[in-house]
Amino acid sequence: MTADTKIECLFYSHVWTIYELENLGFIKTGDELLMELATESRFAPVFDRSEKTSKGIVSLLQPGFSVHKLAFRHSAIKAPIVLAPNPPVAIDHQLAALSLLPSIENHADKVIVLIHVNDAPSFAPAFAIMDNFSIVWDMADFPGIALSALGRSLLNQQCLNKETWKGFFLCNHPNRKLPDIKIRESVLKMLLNEFPVLKAA
Repeated sequence: MTADTKIECLFYSHVWTIYELENLGFIKTGDELLMELATESRFAPVFDRSEKTSKGIVSLLQPGFSVHKLAFRHSAIKAPIVLAPNPPVAIDHQLAALSLLPSIENHADKVIVLIHVNDAPSFAPAFAIMDNFSIVWDMADFPGIALSALGRSLLNQQCLNKETWKGFFLCNHPNRKLPDIKIRESVLKMLLNEFPVLKAA
């Protein structure tokens, strides 16, 4: 990994938010690298790869293994993506592999680590190596305890400062339009009032 390559942590509410990343400005050149951390891959069914075996990020535990060998491209996503291991492996193994990212040769403009909000507590030890943090939330998803807990966790780990916090981004996938979307948006913004530092983009 080059010295100026950033590792961004992006928490998301629904797998289809991945289709909104370009619109939201996370993917710009296509030279970014998306990397999923998960107790079990949530994106594999989205890309019809549930039956494909992959070690994912844990392959980096093999000395000399290139991070780019792990990635694949999908026609709907501008940047390559590395899915979580399938079948699932121990979280500790994923964390050990992730800790190698800063020292591994990688020519991506940035690595965007994707973590579902429900999986965030499991991967909290990885927050220390992240350069910045964002949340992308589809307004079709009602906010729940997991989002509130994530806010507190980020606050406690001092991840919500001007240097590391990029913002709370609202979106709504075209295939998830709901008649009460405005109500859901209002509920979400009320919850965000608990954490004034979280700012909707």
